[in-house]
Amino acid sequence: MYISGKHLKILLTPEASGTAQDNLLKKQLAALESVIKKCLKIFRPPERIKVSEWADRYRYMSTEETSRPGPWRTSIVPYLGKIMDCFNVDSIEKVIFLKPTQVGGTEAGINIVGYIIDQQPSRILYVLPDEDTMRDFSTKRLQKVLRTNECFNGKYYEDSKALLLGFAGGFCKFGNAASAAKLASWSVPVIILDEIDKYPRQAGKESSPLKLAEERTKNWPGKRKLFFFSTPTYKTGNIWQLYENADVRHEFQVPCPFCGYYQPLEWNNVKFDSTQDITEIQYNTYYECRSCGGHITDQHKPDMLEKGRWVPLNEVKGKPKDVAFKLNSLYSPWVTFGQMAVEFMKSKDEPLKLMNFVNSWLGEPWESKSAVLDVDVVLQHKTDCPMGIVPEWAQILTGGVDVQQGYLYWQIDAWGAGVTSQRIAYGRCLSWEDLDAIMDTVFPDASGRPALQVGAYAVDTGYRTEEVYDYCENRKNIAIPVKGASTPMAGRAKPSNIDRKDKINKQPLQLWTINTDAYKNEIAHRLKIPVGRGSWMLNADCDQEYAEQITSEHKIMENKGGREVETWQKKTSAKQNHWWDCSVYSFAVADLMHMRLLQDDDFIDVPFTESDSGNGIPKPNFTL
Repeated sequence: MYISGKHLKILLTPEASGTAQDNLLKKQLAALESVIKKCLKIFRPPERIKVSEWADRYRYMSTEETSRPGPWRTSIVPYLGKIMDCFNVDSIEKVIFLKPTQVGGTEAGINIVGYIIDQQPSRILYVLPDEDTMRDFSTKRLQKVLRTNECFNGKYYEDSKALLLGFAGGFCKFGNAASAAKLASWSVPVIILDEIDKYPRQAGKESSPLKLAEERTKNWPGKRKLFFFSTPTYKTGNIWQLYENADVRHEFQVPCPFCGYYQPLEWNNVKFDSTQDITEIQYNTYYECRSCGGHITDQHKPDMLEKGRWVPLNEVKGKPKDVAFKLNSLYSPWVTFGQMAVEFMKSKDEPLKLMNFVNSWLGEPWESKSAVLDVDVVLQHKTDCPMGIVPEWAQILTGGVDVQQGYLYWQIDAWGAGVTSQRIAYGRCLSWEDLDAIMDTVFPDASGRPALQVGAYAVDTGYRTEEVYDYCENRKNIAIPVKGASTPMAGRAKPSNIDRKDKINKQPLQLWTINTDAYKNEIAHRLKIPVGRGSWMLNADCDQEYAEQITSEHKIMENKGGREVETWQKKTSAKQNHWWDCSVYSFAVADLMHMRLLQDDDFIDVPFTESDSGNGIPKPNFTL
């Protein structure tokens, strides 16, 4: 290295030499101090604080995250405190949070991640519904928090990839619920699964993404933590099932500002005048205390929330491993009672909007109230007429048959004026010959005299299809082959020809496609009508098993053909639905026999003609 004479003279003077050495020593000491501080920071034992306390002490909400920047305060959303602090309870493994929107649920997940990075570094798997949601959450939410909070300086690696955030002592890996590969590649002690009701039923061709994710924690006994967060969809959805099956379920109770009575905030106690304009409703809505009837306003809510507490709804003898918490938007500090009322008024007449209100505002699973069948309601529709007896008002009998691998489930119904009906008989048989004998039976009236015989019956072609076709060809115009519509259809039934070239009969067999949703809707509607004219009734001997099959399905919202439609689906808890299907098929055949034209006074036999069907497909030619 070249040093000029001038610089050499300066360095050789005693004063300069001392100054240079002092500066060098100071730099070395500063560097050493910095290294020691970093080491102490890395190896510093975790503070004895809970997640909520950590958030209050270290979390800062920047302008990048919120319109209300400033220190995090759990006192604003006190209901999140216990949910987050479950991370610090060793005996708890699973935390289920059934939440609406606007209550800060996602922020609770971010606080848990932040606490782990700062206090207890380990591996984290954060699962979201799809790739786009993962990237958006990582880059627009979590990474902003990690960059803007000082407690992560020197711990979070800012050069991390978007879907794998590294930090000293661990990492946060993002998982796609739709990809089995991204759920099965890491063993981790902590998993946060957000919006689980939006997850697909299967991850690729493998099992449930919830199961795949849970498998990742098997190697961490005693240390594993799984957090399940989601707005609910249906009772069959992931979050509701987890909530229902948790060891202990909790509700958040707050005190009345007038009488001090602790109670959960429930939609039924939100009071407003529905005849007013929504601009008035927004400011005139209040909450009525269930104890003293006091009018609680939004001004009371912050103090009520701060004094609130989680109360277990059930008890267990040991220490619970799975705990569940449930909220609605009435608890949100950012949503007024008036806003809730206005949202309801805007949504109540449109099923899709109402479903969103129930899910996202009330935090409840959706069930179409007009189409949820209850066993007790069905059994209340029993008449005094015994099994196998034709009521005096009956004018025609129809039947429905649900074909299974080993049995034929059958049902026979009586029909009268005003779409009045009653189940005459039902059961199951083993052979087609047995079915012939049942359908050929002439059923008596109350006096024992022969009254009516089945005029026509529908046979489902979903199973043993060729057998059904053979059977129906041998009993043409009496046994009618049918199938349920797989896509939405306009009418109630649509015929088509089955051309069986290997058969001797030249006339093609006619197959009817049934709009099953339409008939299930009507049965559900007629079960609301008291026993009598227009009602869907049971005979006096119908049992619990029959009623359970009639209530085996519920109505849910599905995307079909790019649009949301309501459709009937089997309940998860239901065992069988055979007589429910029989009821639909029997109703459809009754329509083909012009049951709706029956009059009170006289029996009217109206033949089905080609002009009635509205198309050129051959007529069924039913005769009674």
